[in-house]
Amino acid sequence: MEKLIAYAQEILQGLGTTLTLFIISLVIGFVLAAAVACFQIVFRGPVSRGVWMVMFAIRGVPLLLILYVVYYGFPLLPVVRETFLWSAFSSPFWCSIMCLVLVEIAFTSEIMCGAYYQTPREQVEAARSLGLGRFQTFRVAIFPAMMRNGFPAYTTEVIMLCKSTALAFTVTVMDIMGYANEIRARTLDIYEPLLIAGAIYICLAIICRTVLAKLFSLIGLSAPEQPRSHRWWSLQTFIKNREVRT
Repeated sequence: MEKLIAYAQEILQGLGTTLTLFIISLVIGFVLAAAVACFQIVFRGPVSRGVWMVMFAIRGVPLLLILYVVYYGFPLLPVVRETFLWSAFSSPFWCSIMCLVLVEIAFTSEIMCGAYYQTPREQVEAARSLGLGRFQTFRVAIFPAMMRNGFPAYTTEVIMLCKSTALAFTVTVMDIMGYANEIRARTLDIYEPLLIAGAIYICLAIICRTVLAKLFSLIGLSAPEQPRSHRWWSLQTFIKNREVRT
């Protein structure tokens, strides 16, 4: 038992690095994914299809392969090695961030586009028939439907991103898996450090799921005690408030 506690304490030293990788990649990836999704929705045609093909290619390539190319391949290019880009590509931490962000953009933008196109057309037409502008239509008709449609898939993507940070140890980043692998190589104990690391990742996945569920319930996505017609962003609420004002 003392050995397990010592292993756990050492492995937990990498928790801060894992959380930093996860949070930075999640925030930057979400913002850029929203921009890519908006671009694909607004600018339809060959350009949009080209962006989709690039995102599809990224989703089809293993993250480990992308990480190896970025960390081991890009620094060999003169445009990287002899410019200010070297400071970023020479760091295993920032190379891991770039790869995680790239994959997060590819998956999350597809989730956003899918949630947008699943919005009932009748709901959008009803909002436009009330004379609402594009932003108001998005707020009261499209956005609520996107939240409901995209929540399960996005929750899964966030958990997958959290687990994907474990690949950073392959480029010498000392995260949870980095410390677990170091213990395994030093002591030749295979199961104990890996099981402890696995338990930590399970706890992180549970926390991610709980936080996202709470966040979405705060905006009325899954609050059972609050009918959808009473939520501030619903089309029914907008119509009722408009009738009261008139």
